[in-house]
Amino acid sequence: MRAISLYVHVPFCKRRCSYCTFYHTPFIDTYETAFVEALVREFEETAAKLDQPFCCPTVYFGGGTPSVLSRDSLDKIFGAISSYVAPDGVEITFETNPDDVTEELVSGLRAHGVNRLSVGIQSMDAGALKILKRCTVTVNERAIDMVRGYFDNFSVDVLLGVPDGSRAGLGRTLARVLDWDVPHVSVYCLEPGGVMGSEVKEFLDRVDGERSAEEYLYVCERLRARGYQHYEISNFAKPGCESRHNRVYWQGEDYLGLGPAAHSYIDGERSHNEASIERYVSAAPGGAASTRHPEVRGPEQRRLEALMLALRTDRGLPVDHLESARSEIEALVAGSLARIVDDRLLLTDRGFLVMNDIVLRLCEAS
Repeated sequence: MRAISLYVHVPFCKRRCSYCTFYHTPFIDTYETAFVEALVREFEETAAKLDQPFCCPTVYFGGGTPSVLSRDSLDKIFGAISSYVAPDGVEITFETNPDDVTEELVSGLRAHGVNRLSVGIQSMDAGALKILKRCTVTVNERAIDMVRGYFDNFSVDVLLGVPDGSRAGLGRTLARVLDWDVPHVSVYCLEPGGVMGSEVKEFLDRVDGERSAEEYLYVCERLRARGYQHYEISNFAKPGCESRHNRVYWQGEDYLGLGPAAHSYIDGERSHNEASIERYVSAAPGGAASTRHPEVRGPEQRRLEALMLALRTDRGLPVDHLESARSEIEALVAGSLARIVDDRLLLTDRGFLVMNDIVLRLCEAS
């Protein structure tokens, strides 16, 4: 049977965090029911259009904030997808905000087969959390303690380069993450600039790119020293705890994205849904999938994409795929931006910081 992973985008948020540039919309009860109905309809329509039976080896609920959905809404979504979930070895990940974590939520998710949580703590420094408009250190602590009681496999998010943050604050965050013995850590560098609303852009303009880079290298060193595998540019895992769903993206495997702003990749073709909850929920029955649009990519775009997806992971790319770029590869290795292991080109931590430039250089040289 064909394998197609599933991504479910829940766009609702109770509040807007200072730094967020992802598509989301305020959580409104009246929209929830319409959204869930449209989501189920989109899945059923798309599944019917695929030319052969399929199952989902991985499922990922992201957002937005999936944990704002009611128990009834989650029951309906899981009910719609349950017959397509792989019977054995499936990975089902669910993103949560710490202040949404309750006994009812985590026990309900376990009952639906969720076996991996991603918890957006972002920091364990009180000052940084206030700047980011996130919940408190105490709420983060309570959430992780509860999650650890239900899940062996979970991940936390940590943000770097928080304006007015400090190395001491980051050190406290890392120390707590290590004390919890978190199986998986996702680390994201804030970057200056942005094209969203003035409030978000004003916040991101305060980010010091050099400090973000320094903090990234510091985190890479600390986590590696404690046995974490740096298996992708932003992700670290204990052995055996890598995100299988994310590997689907980086290895060019098929996945279906549901919900407004969700992206799909099937049979080598990319498409995306409009970033509009209004358009999504108002699509007439029989046409919910009409908000999905194909993405036209030329040969050069496909080559850039393939290079970027490969080089962002610890598997890298076979050197013989870049035979005409030998001199450029030698320069990258000499500059400590890359290394060659078993005839594969792998980026170093410093190389990850300038990955976009490296990909362009390799494309131009090959």
